[in-house]
Amino acid sequence: MPEKFGGKLFYSAEESEQLGLVPSDEELAAADRMFEEFENRRRTAPPAPDGTTPGFGGRFSNDHEGTEFEGWTRDPVTRQWYDQNGRLVPDQGPDNSAEQQ
Repeated sequence: MPEKFGGKLFYSAEESEQLGLVPSDEELAAADRMFEEFENRRRTAPPAPDGTTPGFGGRFSNDHEGTEFEGWTRDPVTRQWYDQNGRLVPDQGPDNSAEQQ
């Protein structure tokens, strides 16, 4: 059964294969070409103006947008996450115990 996290669905390898979600060699080659075109555009793009987020905007700039994590921020000094209301979000490890910093 797929798991939903961060607004995205995650399937096991077996589920992906059964549903036909595993890309063919042709699809992988096309994706590689698209990625190379993107990388060429990124390498030749001028620097972003001060005070703006560099990149192409939209989904390439904010992975939290449109998910249950939208509005969350992370303090780079303390490495703590805060929700959209500024409340501290406790870090949880894979076993739901607090992670060690």
